[in-house]
Amino acid sequence: MRYLKFEISNYRAIENKMVIDLSKNSLVPLVGINECGKTTILQAIYCFDWSNDDEYEGKHLTDIKNLYRTSEKSDTVIKAFIEVKYNELIEAYEEVVKLKIAEGDEDGSTNDGDEAAESAVIKFPSFPISKKQYKGFISIKRNLTTRRYNIEDFDEFSIFDETFKDDFCAEILAGLPYILYNDDFIDRPPTTIAIPNEKPEKLAGWLAIYEQLFNTSSKDFSLFSLINETDTRRIRSVLSDVKETVNRTLSKAWRTFLLSPHGSLSVDLNLLPYDDPENKCSKQLEIKIIEKIGTKERSFDVVDRSKGFLWFFNFVMKLEFNPKTTASKKDTIYLLDEPGSYLHYSAQEKLCKKLVDISQKHGNVIYCTHSHTLLNPALIPLNTIYIVEKDNQKRIKATPLAQVKTAVEDSNAYQPIVEALQISALNFINTNNPVIVVEGIYDKYAIELFVDLDFKVSILPGTSANSIVKNIQFLNAFNCSYIAIWDNDKEGRENYDKACKFYGQFECKKFDKLPLLELDNRRMERMFERDDIERIATFLEFDSNVQYEKIISTLYFSKPDFKKKVLDSISNKTKQNFLILKEIIEKRFSMKEEEESEGLKMVSVY
Repeated sequence: MRYLKFEISNYRAIENKMVIDLSKNSLVPLVGINECGKTTILQAIYCFDWSNDDEYEGKHLTDIKNLYRTSEKSDTVIKAFIEVKYNELIEAYEEVVKLKIAEGDEDGSTNDGDEAAESAVIKFPSFPISKKQYKGFISIKRNLTTRRYNIEDFDEFSIFDETFKDDFCAEILAGLPYILYNDDFIDRPPTTIAIPNEKPEKLAGWLAIYEQLFNTSSKDFSLFSLINETDTRRIRSVLSDVKETVNRTLSKAWRTFLLSPHGSLSVDLNLLPYDDPENKCSKQLEIKIIEKIGTKERSFDVVDRSKGFLWFFNFVMKLEFNPKTTASKKDTIYLLDEPGSYLHYSAQEKLCKKLVDISQKHGNVIYCTHSHTLLNPALIPLNTIYIVEKDNQKRIKATPLAQVKTAVEDSNAYQPIVEALQISALNFINTNNPVIVVEGIYDKYAIELFVDLDFKVSILPGTSANSIVKNIQFLNAFNCSYIAIWDNDKEGRENYDKACKFYGQFECKKFDKLPLLELDNRRMERMFERDDIERIATFLEFDSNVQYEKIISTLYFSKPDFKKKVLDSISNKTKQNFLILKEIIEKRFSMKEEEESEGLKMVSVY
């Protein structure tokens, strides 16, 4: 079972139905400035699973009405579309029927086993939907006002009362991947944790995380069994094993993020007495951070460390030792609220790669950010991004990037993000490198995949042939080193000529078009032989009629080993076409450098 998408209605300032689709993308960034409503979307999704109701003191379930409105609207409803196998539905249904029959026996509503069985056949028939009728997924909605679930799509379920349908949905949810929420601003790692003398039926928060750490580290002892151990030598041994596990995990992540080039950090754990007047807890777990510089060690409370470290510790512990992820870790949904806000630029770059890695190996990641560093276009497909904003009536809306209407005519593929974050498009390209301006995002993908340049470049994708003309003006304004490449079709040639006339003879030496060779028109997709497009589609397990844009974008974001395998398989003819394009690019950059050198000589003469 897995979640396909969520539909949110009337949750706080979300009035119209808002859809967050996970069916095609396991990584979904929610982008927008502060106070635009990104956190509200995460909390709405978090509300769907009843097992989260007690987390964060249930704050996500309070104040669910729109505070900008005085009149009452419809009930708050969170709906999930869920992929479920038919046999899994049958199993959930039969489990609820068993419970209902047992409840009937217990409350005396039936007299004996035979009568109970006969009553059950009448009241609970066999599963009312045939396998042929079933379409492979269901939709379940949760009314946050009543906290009840209801299953949709099945008219046959109208024979059951609301209680049965609520129980049936809850049984399905019990088999679904967990939905985890991480808000670093309100959930700070504690320095001590009181351990109840009797293990609660349900563990929550950091107590659950450390219990999972103990279960992972020790075969014989949990955190709760250790508090009853009297042999101090055994206690020290168990704590030593647990510390080794957590420090190995943290050290590996520390190297990934490179938060500090100096010293090293480790965690020290101790089991101490706890003064509890009500005698519900007699022990507490103490967590200290040990910093080692040279041969010297210093001990700190967790909360005494930097905000960057607190984020790091919070993120790693919840990712690696969250007990909820053990059930169905592959499709777990991670809701991350402004991850890495306290990290420096290079650490955020590494975090961006980590988020992609989590989405590929562990489940779905929905994260909100106003940092362009966490939107690296080399890692984050543009078609996965939602732009979040409030309209003039303070209503929150989330729009897929491709559907966003920009304030002015689009000139580059990043413009909706640029406007949403109120930053410059230069934030998305490394202007320390020379820049190639192209007509669209798929031209960028093709060049980066198939043109093996001998020097580093950044590619600024436009939205049309005409957009290049506008982007040239933008790059000149910031004194960027660039060349521009148009498609060699009617529109491309017209805009190439337009740019040459507008910018003049000197600037025109930075402009070129795709090589025609034996063709009359050449767009980037026609750089490929048709057989090669079909071959790449086969590698990607697509149907033969799939669009070029989907093929090239999917290949671009594939794993390096897979990309190499695909690139090695293409024909010599396609390779030759891109080799000619490489020569054009290198020639234009060479001419540009010569012209700039000549210009400097003339300046020095005067």
